[in-house]
Amino acid sequence: MSNDDHSEPNQAPRIFYTDLNSVRVSVYAEYQCEQERGLYWEQGWRIEGDVYGPHCSLSDTLPARIPLKDRGAGKSLMSAAVLPDPCPWSATLPATYLVTTQVTNGSDHGSSHEQLLAFKSLDTANRDFVQTDLNGFTKRWVLRASAGTVAESLTDKGDECRELRLSRVVTNPTIHDCQEATKHGLWLVVFIDRPASAVSSALAELSQWPCIACCVLPNDLDLQSNALPDNLLLAAIVPALDSRASWAQIVLADARDVATCHEQNHSATVPVIACDVASYHNDRKAREQCARLQAKLAPQGDYAGYIVSQDSLFPN
Repeated sequence: MSNDDHSEPNQAPRIFYTDLNSVRVSVYAEYQCEQERGLYWEQGWRIEGDVYGPHCSLSDTLPARIPLKDRGAGKSLMSAAVLPDPCPWSATLPATYLVTTQVTNGSDHGSSHEQLLAFKSLDTANRDFVQTDLNGFTKRWVLRASAGTVAESLTDKGDECRELRLSRVVTNPTIHDCQEATKHGLWLVVFIDRPASAVSSALAELSQWPCIACCVLPNDLDLQSNALPDNLLLAAIVPALDSRASWAQIVLADARDVATCHEQNHSATVPVIACDVASYHNDRKAREQCARLQAKLAPQGDYAGYIVSQDSLFPN
């Protein structure tokens, strides 16, 4: 079948993974088949390529190249590769893989695409964040973050933020921001400031980046469960715990008033991130302000994370 008969897709395929564990992970490349483009398996189209990695800016690796294999007829074009011994991504070991794909039809070859892939190590358990290590064991992880820009954090390739164990709070990061944060081991807390109609597509784009600790959305946003991507934790600012949206896996709490913060959140069954307004002019000072916030709240309770910002993150 010739490309003259059926137009070639020029967008990158969707890359995703399932069944991540310490032994293996399945990686997929998929094109949804649109009838007007004729992208059907029966017409001879295939996705070829491979997954190459791991690579890590902070460690020597022995990368391997695993070919993508066609998954057969279906409603979408799909190829998959099973990677042995996958390396999860973390700030201390930002392991990444490169997925190269090309759509082919017999002797006709379409455009190639390269996409960065990494395996998220962060999840939630009860009131905590937890990280999964290379052996599949979990440990508690406490978020400490300050508002700023990705570029500021990476002027030294993220060395100071990693040393301080400091994450960054950003609004609507670009693909370049997410790419660089992933390569250099910088956790991001992402505020999404988009029209409601554009939120689902924004979440789908952000879900591929393991550096995103969570995405923060308005609590009154109507999100359908089938529109929520995998591998992405969602947080909401809620006026009271009993009003928490069903999609919210994490709560952001205003900690400017300690007593009120504790009263509203002491019975939470999900992770709560305490947020406060503070003055700082560099990352080291911001990290000190996170420690002060944690100390201020310690007599009342232990929180999953602590965020400081120059201006309030909460709506008036």
